[in-house]
Amino acid sequence: MNQASFTIRKSKLESELIKIAKTLGAASKWDQSTVIELTITDGLLTLVVPGSRIEVKCETKSTAKATIGFFYFKNIVQTWNNLIIDCFILDNVIKIGVTSFKAKSTFFESDRILRSIKLPMNYSVYHLLQLENRGFTPEEIDFNGLEFAVHQAKKEFKLTVRKTKELLKIYGVTAAEIEELLNSKIRK
Repeated sequence: MNQASFTIRKSKLESELIKIAKTLGAASKWDQSTVIELTITDGLLTLVVPGSRIEVKCETKSTAKATIGFFYFKNIVQTWNNLIIDCFILDNVIKIGVTSFKAKSTFFESDRILRSIKLPMNYSVYHLLQLENRGFTPEEIDFNGLEFAVHQAKKEFKLTVRKTKELLKIYGVTAAEIEELLNSKIRK
């Protein structure tokens, strides 16, 4: 069984989660789509949500990455009764004390997937299409729950090329020229 853990003062973790919640702004606390990524590395816990990345020094054991609903995790931390939080990441499970809850995803095998995908809070098709050009592997994209979004972005890209070609065909512009222009912008 895979296992990694971090130990941190509740007040320190709670204050970092409050900072993240402020960056999310008007997002509802019941919004299940807001996911936090917890990455444990040597002496460091990295918390990532779209538009925010915070690194917190703490005691850690092993390396791992897990994702869970942000507001669900924040609520668990805020209602925790002890001063210290000992959090264990196991296969598809996060455990704080005797409380266990299902993680959306976990990863242990290597650091190949431990890179966080940093996107702006209001990311667009443009940002999603840049991911592969920025060297993110399909595993990293899938782990971060962006596989469907990237697939949809590619479909929207093709639709945009088709629409633009129809508008500009009277000027002799081809779909290949439009794709070449857009791809050069995406690769930047």
